[in-house]
Amino acid sequence: MLDLKYIREHPEEVSDRLASRDADYIQVIERLLSLDSTQRELKTELDELRKQRNELSRQIGKLMKQGDVQAAQESKQVVAEVNERIEIALAEFKAVDSQCQHLLAELPNLPDISVPVGGEESRELVKEWGEPPRFDFQPRDHVQLARELNLVDFPAAARVTGSGFQFFVGQGAVMQRALINLMLEVHVSRHGYVEMRPPFMVKESSAFSTGQLPKFSEEMYHVFVPLSQTGYGSTVQPHYYLIPTAEVPVCNYFREQILEQPNFPLKFVAYSPCWRVEAGHYGKEARGLMRVHQFEKVELVNICAPEQSAGCLETITEEAEHILELLQLPYRRALLPSGDMGFAAAKTYDLEVYAAAMDEWLEVSSASNTLDFQARRAGIRFRREPGAKPEFVHMLNASGVALPRLLIALLENYQLENGNVRIPQALLKYFGGIKYLSPPENPIPFFD
Repeated sequence: MLDLKYIREHPEEVSDRLASRDADYIQVIERLLSLDSTQRELKTELDELRKQRNELSRQIGKLMKQGDVQAAQESKQVVAEVNERIEIALAEFKAVDSQCQHLLAELPNLPDISVPVGGEESRELVKEWGEPPRFDFQPRDHVQLARELNLVDFPAAARVTGSGFQFFVGQGAVMQRALINLMLEVHVSRHGYVEMRPPFMVKESSAFSTGQLPKFSEEMYHVFVPLSQTGYGSTVQPHYYLIPTAEVPVCNYFREQILEQPNFPLKFVAYSPCWRVEAGHYGKEARGLMRVHQFEKVELVNICAPEQSAGCLETITEEAEHILELLQLPYRRALLPSGDMGFAAAKTYDLEVYAAAMDEWLEVSSASNTLDFQARRAGIRFRREPGAKPEFVHMLNASGVALPRLLIALLENYQLENGNVRIPQALLKYFGGIKYLSPPENPIPFFD
């Protein structure tokens, strides 16, 4: 969440920077500042009324000691009238404050000054690594390979759950587990992360803290628990959200806490399944593993002091890149422009791997610095020394990395002419001596 005081003191700057995301935010800022002015006027009125009430109360006490009961009763009548005015002003103040908080919740983070202005066409390519593979045969796409090698069964998942889901079968399931283990081991042992296994559902307040709510409510899966199932005599039906990324629970780990002289940066890594509605995607864009409702991901989260976050963004991005380099996958890093960043991000790098059969670059990670935006929403602060004024931490996240498109790139880039797929060197230890993904001797039947 943005700092209302900063918006009040720098209205033109805030409007210009948010307008680089979407021009409509200018009107939101104007409305917010108008409400803020009204709210401060109401606060002044409330302070004066309360001061008047306190003075009258002191007078009543003196009058009662002096035995002037009639004057005391008259003053009490004035106090009653003042109390009525206080109630009216307080109700107006709360109503205006609620509107202010609602508008603040709708405002995204301010783009960093280093971020290019514009939409997707303004993306800046800042790094390239590796050479895309070239074949002397027509490469198969990942859907065909997954089918022929009995790795992923899409029709079965559609029958069981619906389109956009998948069964990983046999060596396909082993590949998923191998990739997850590789990422966790590398990020813990090499990059110094603390591993977490978070809850896979969160409360509304937690999803709000990281910026998923209220803007992306329709893109999240909602879970309602029947009252009869709670067992606690609750009269309110519990409402949870399936997480779209482990960033949501991990970033809330210290919610509403003050960290005392922490050893920054605090680095957490978490594996989780993730759920996203992914509505409105059809055809080639949604084929196979391109756009799925449930997938798996290893997420990196950094919590640091404000002066560290710029450097932490470079580091966390390089840590995600290291996985792609271990897998020998050609990738590139792009700096996202203001109009193409996520809601909570001030600066974001996208990592894209090359997929040979698709002949496309596929996003597998976004590394973002949210500055104090998420920390303000979650109420996470720290003290530099005992007794010091609490400050908001800065928070960063990166996919370390997401699996569906990573698997697309692995299958398409490592395929052989005979239809087998070579297992990358970094993953061989998880396959018990098998060096190639090949059709199983006793395949499980796949049905269309």
